[in-house]
Amino acid sequence: MSITFNKVILIGRLTRDPELKMTPNGTKVTSFNIAVDRGYRKNENSEYVNTDFFRIVGFNALAEFVTTYFKKGRLVLVEGSLRINKYKDKNDMQHEIAEIWAISVKFMESKKKNDSAEITNDDDQTKKIESIDDDILSADMPEFDLLNELNKN
Repeated sequence: MSITFNKVILIGRLTRDPELKMTPNGTKVTSFNIAVDRGYRKNENSEYVNTDFFRIVGFNALAEFVTTYFKKGRLVLVEGSLRINKYKDKNDMQHEIAEIWAISVKFMESKKKNDSAEITNDDDQTKKIESIDDDILSADMPEFDLLNELNKN
């Protein structure tokens, strides 16, 4: 019996606003990149930082959620699995692209002051939020977890 496990958890900032697209069979899909710093100090007075960029893909309800709430520059947590997609270009050259297929996404910080957002609660009543305390994590911000969503249905 073999045991396999494929899980990725990343925290990074969006490099652009996500866009919602539709596949020919009607599946909603979005893809976006996050920048994840990988840094260390050379000495006490300097800091050296490398940045890795990861392509994230979300489908259906998760894709809708991401395109509605995620914006460029926001710090987010993405949980998913690593996929390596292979394709041939027009010159018949083989290429591989690594992607993270998201199953859960969460905000890791609150919105900046003077920004406003609309959040719909379970009673379908829309509340307008004028500002949020920047000193707290976004416990009240919406999050999306595909596994919980699937268990509801």
